[in-house]
Amino acid sequence: MKILCTIALVAFVACKAEADKKAGPEAPPARPPAPVPSKPAPLPPPPPPSGVKPAPNVEDVLKAQLEAVKNWSDGDRMNTTFAPSAIVLFTNGEHPVSEGSVASRLALLTPQSSVQAATFDHVTSGHNADVAWVSADLHFTVREGSKTAKRTIRAIELLDRASDWKVVVASFTNVDKLSEIGSSPIKDATPPDALTKLLVAPDALAAALDPNAVVLGSDLGERGEGAANAKKLLGTWQKLQLTLDADQKTREVHTATYGYAMANVQLTPSKGGSELAMNAFVLALPGANGSWSVVAAAYGATF
Repeated sequence: MKILCTIALVAFVACKAEADKKAGPEAPPARPPAPVPSKPAPLPPPPPPSGVKPAPNVEDVLKAQLEAVKNWSDGDRMNTTFAPSAIVLFTNGEHPVSEGSVASRLALLTPQSSVQAATFDHVTSGHNADVAWVSADLHFTVREGSKTAKRTIRAIELLDRASDWKVVVASFTNVDKLSEIGSSPIKDATPPDALTKLLVAPDALAAALDPNAVVLGSDLGERGEGAANAKKLLGTWQKLQLTLDADQKTREVHTATYGYAMANVQLTPSKGGSELAMNAFVLALPGANGSWSVVAAAYGATF
């Protein structure tokens, strides 16, 4: 019995060895899948050269301006954000900052106005070594006597390093229903040039947009952030007839680091009817071969 068991055990071991031989070596354990690398975070903008003052946080500029509006009888609060020679397009026309009354013109205030609240949203911005720009919707709750009104003003502002990063040009356009009458007089007029022409040519304006441009209309819903959305908005204006108001002057300025234009524009609805009045503003950066890259454009209601 013992001998038989031994023989059987030897035979089993031999058979198993032969089977293992045929099966080949045991496969190594599977490797765990390689981790998928996460998308790297965008690099911050390079620091300015040594000794060069960096651009300010544009939201801090907006906050300072809204505080000035809430305390609008104190002109110095607003003036600290603007260069002394700054030019601004308001709902009631173009005015140099040196004339004063920036806060009241911006928010359409009267001597009886009391600003109950001032906020901003929809901020877009950008900068390079020489200039910074920002656009935002400014919202005001204003009490005049027994009545309270809510207003939205759309800001486009450019800050210049050569002016100690102060605002050198801006527009504050009014979000409201367009009317047949009203104007936004341009005092320091110049002949219209390439940028002014863009304000009445939606196709040409769309072709000149910077990838991060913003286009703003006179209705609250008319907002195109980024070139794709801005072109989509401009596409809805294809059947509108836009013309420069022949009774009003224009202003266009070109510098080595930025350019802008402001004008009064007449809009004829696609279904015909009376012309409607708007003021308009475009801000651009110089490109190659005399071209312009539009970073912001806005159209607003006038009185």
